[in-house]
Amino acid sequence: MDLRGFAAVFLFLMGLSCVLATPVTFEKDGAEAVAVRECVPFDYNWRFRYGHAPDGGPGPGNADFTDISGQECTNVDHNPNRYARGDCETACAYNPDCMVWQSGALSGNCLHGGADAVCSSSKHGQQDGGQRKTAQPMKTDYKFAAKSFNAIDWKIVNTPHDFVVTGDFVSMPWDYHHAFLPRNVSWYRKEFHLPSDWKGSHITVYFEGVFHVAQIWVNGQYVQMHTCGYTGFTVRLDNVTGILYGNDSTNVIAVRVDATFGSGHWYEGGGIYRRTHLIRTNPIHFTHDGVFISPEVNVTTKTIDVSVELESFSTGSPKVLVSCTISDPAGAMSNITAKMAVTMEAGHPQTVRIAIPASNIQLWSIKKPYLYEASVVIEGADGSILDTHTVSVGFRQTHWSGASGFSMNGNAFKFRGFSHHNSFTGVGTAIPDRIHLFRAQASRAVGGSFWRMSHNPYLPALYDFLDVLGIISWDENRDYGLEYVGAMHDMVKRDRNHPSIVVWSYCNEVECEQIYNKTGPQFRIAAKSLDPQRPTAANGPTNGLDIQGLSHAKNTSFEDFHQQYPDMPLVLSECCSCETQRLLRQDTTTCMHDQNSPGLLPYVAGSLGVWTLFDYYGESHEWPSVTSSFGNFDLAGFPKPHVYWYVLNWMVMIDSLDKGRPPLPVPDVTRILDLPNLIYHSVAVLSSGAEVELSVNGKVLGRQPTHGSGEPVLFNLGGECVFAVNVSGVYCTGLKRVTEVNVTTPTECKAICCQDNDCSVWQFSVWKGTPFCSTGNVDPTTECVKPNKIRVGGARSGHPKSGIHDLKAVSYDSHGHMTSSHTLHGAKDAAAIVLSLDVPSQSTGTGSALALDGHDAALVRASVVDESGALATYSTANITFRVLSGPARLIGVGNGDDNCHQNAKSDHVPAYGGLARGIFQVTTDCVSENRDYVLQIDAEHDGQTKVYPPGNCTEVTAIRVQGSSPGLQSGSLIIPVSSSANDLPLNTAIKSVFPENYTYLRDFDG
Repeated sequence: MDLRGFAAVFLFLMGLSCVLATPVTFEKDGAEAVAVRECVPFDYNWRFRYGHAPDGGPGPGNADFTDISGQECTNVDHNPNRYARGDCETACAYNPDCMVWQSGALSGNCLHGGADAVCSSSKHGQQDGGQRKTAQPMKTDYKFAAKSFNAIDWKIVNTPHDFVVTGDFVSMPWDYHHAFLPRNVSWYRKEFHLPSDWKGSHITVYFEGVFHVAQIWVNGQYVQMHTCGYTGFTVRLDNVTGILYGNDSTNVIAVRVDATFGSGHWYEGGGIYRRTHLIRTNPIHFTHDGVFISPEVNVTTKTIDVSVELESFSTGSPKVLVSCTISDPAGAMSNITAKMAVTMEAGHPQTVRIAIPASNIQLWSIKKPYLYEASVVIEGADGSILDTHTVSVGFRQTHWSGASGFSMNGNAFKFRGFSHHNSFTGVGTAIPDRIHLFRAQASRAVGGSFWRMSHNPYLPALYDFLDVLGIISWDENRDYGLEYVGAMHDMVKRDRNHPSIVVWSYCNEVECEQIYNKTGPQFRIAAKSLDPQRPTAANGPTNGLDIQGLSHAKNTSFEDFHQQYPDMPLVLSECCSCETQRLLRQDTTTCMHDQNSPGLLPYVAGSLGVWTLFDYYGESHEWPSVTSSFGNFDLAGFPKPHVYWYVLNWMVMIDSLDKGRPPLPVPDVTRILDLPNLIYHSVAVLSSGAEVELSVNGKVLGRQPTHGSGEPVLFNLGGECVFAVNVSGVYCTGLKRVTEVNVTTPTECKAICCQDNDCSVWQFSVWKGTPFCSTGNVDPTTECVKPNKIRVGGARSGHPKSGIHDLKAVSYDSHGHMTSSHTLHGAKDAAAIVLSLDVPSQSTGTGSALALDGHDAALVRASVVDESGALATYSTANITFRVLSGPARLIGVGNGDDNCHQNAKSDHVPAYGGLARGIFQVTTDCVSENRDYVLQIDAEHDGQTKVYPPGNCTEVTAIRVQGSSPGLQSGSLIIPVSSSANDLPLNTAIKSVFPENYTYLRDFDG
């Protein structure tokens, strides 16, 4: 059947669903319909205080360690990613089973140990450490946690909310991991009412994610702590002493968030950075994440395996009937229902397993991501409905082989995909859903049908997008060690219904290393007990795996591993850390080609984790850079020139029938990789045509064949490549060794630098019989001073060629017909600001309007242009964004420059490459399910979002925004809005499975 028809039918069902379940009502014996499960938005009107309480600082307040610096300990193991001494100590302090911590040269990064750790004097050098005999109770009597505390002076915010990104960049030693943004402890409080008729119900608050350590109080009573910043958790309210019901009775929930230490070597943010929900169910109900409809069709029994976990907080031992129905919203298959009776016992969860025949099931795939609806229901003995849960499901058959890689539904194909990190300009880690859709569609547009969740579980909405769009994924746990088995359990339990997930990953790279190798088997038990069929893997060396992932490994590493373990499936799980920016361009095509090559070996499943699709905050090497440069798109979502190598090699040159290729049209590619005014000797052009022609300043330079190689075509601009400055006999810092090709002579090394417009210095040497060629762009007067007799080399004395104002490349097919073109302009005088809408937009597969759901967000592009309308590429005009009218607010700015230090929450930002980004969020909620309860439950209503009851939305007016800069003509833009659930981001994704109008990359000017 045509999937478009399916999408239209399925649209309403998914669009109105809560994150956890669709609220379903039932009528019995003519009685009024009563909801059996309610999921209410709990994101609005949180009071927020930046900074720790006056009666407590960072950490748990119980760090009573005795100094053991200089000692060596046994029975300790790696606790990865605690790079600083304080991080290692704080992580140990929060764990009541951790009695010893060590940090220093001897221990590597960080070591933790329990009560059996033995420490003694060491002769191996100085290292910091601490030991305690018992873990004292954590501090819980904070002033800010008391119900009576008056937080009226605190700022009102909505969640998701990242408070770290609101700070100013500060040059701090060794903080390049975390983007030079200060981390701290901050507080949230929310006043709320519980409806009177909810008394006797089971009530929880579900936090999708809080980073890093969250402590929770309800009405001043300390209730729990959650220490993993990447997994969700629930807080039960109905059993809290003193919980109040009724509109006249106010409850208070307080959340202390300690983000002073992290678990990653990149920016992780801080705060309640994902959605929050208030959930009410019957005392007899399905447990949180307790419904599992296995996506893997059982080949042996031809059945769908269903497992549901239910619990009772009711008295007695009632008998209930559990049923599961698989239905096809498109009507192509009759409903399939199975039932089973079970006797409940209070406080003891029951697991029910049901096998459902899988006849006539249409399988989920990249080409056709067909989805069904699974509804599970608990009926009481009298036939009353006690609970219901509805999830979107898809079914497929996967197979991994040590000899041939991977196949789905009997079709073998190679993985082609990207790794990711969870941050975006202006918003940090609190990324709105539609921006995630923008990122997912960008992956498909460049041929990426695999999404690696590096290095942690992501927000639930993203997995829904991947299911709908047909992108397969590698779900990855964050912390690795025996104390983190629970986090692996939580990830698998939450995500196991998604057909897009084909593998569970324990860990990443060196974080996988353990001294005693006890962790892998326990992680395997955690995963297999919840999902027996999906394989386990890791992007690094550990045990308990079904699949081995290798990171940044060459072909020889795969060949050696395969020879030793021929039956073990292999995958290139990370590669290609090729750095470039839109202005400071590096030629990364050779890097991308060579480092992806192991994925093409016949027994390797493919290359699933190119590092990365988008830039991210942190991991910037050194100040003043505050973001990474690995991405093929920058932090603001603007494509870098070398992303077109992937469009060419992963879309154009891959057969459209390939089962691993996204079902998008074959694009025409023409892209100039070098900027005017930054050219020394040659111009590189990527082209999907048979031939490509280059013009300089309107004059045709020549036409060359592409040979269908997928690699850049070089046009020589004439003249000699002169390196007049002698840098022989010295060592030049900042150069990188050329490893992509074999260089054996100084002449070859010089030629490589000559052809690279980003190279100004080359050096060649031979050490112990091995030739070394190093190139780069450094200042020879300051970086080439240290004596080194074996090095020879040269540096350019001149500047890039002047007088090149315009470059134009035109591609032609084999018949001589023009297929596409690309033009770049040099320095231009800025005259005006032009605004364009990148999200929502059909050009990015992100829809045509923002949904007025209180959360949806738009990406606005500001372009600085000259009098003719051409992009002023080198303009750094300071652009101010503002809302002129309509229900919106500016929530962030950026420009993609890795050296930009403008506060993310400012209203202005300098252009980079002539471009800047403004992010605008709706301030009206006319769409969210159960928003009538929000009006009743929230005790405050004067925050950032106005909530309207159903049928009474009066602000369905478009948003008008402006971009301005002193001395330039201002630009304005209309952002369409919608009060229909059909325009929610997930429903937009359903309508955009085949985004025929995706033109973002083709039309991008920058």
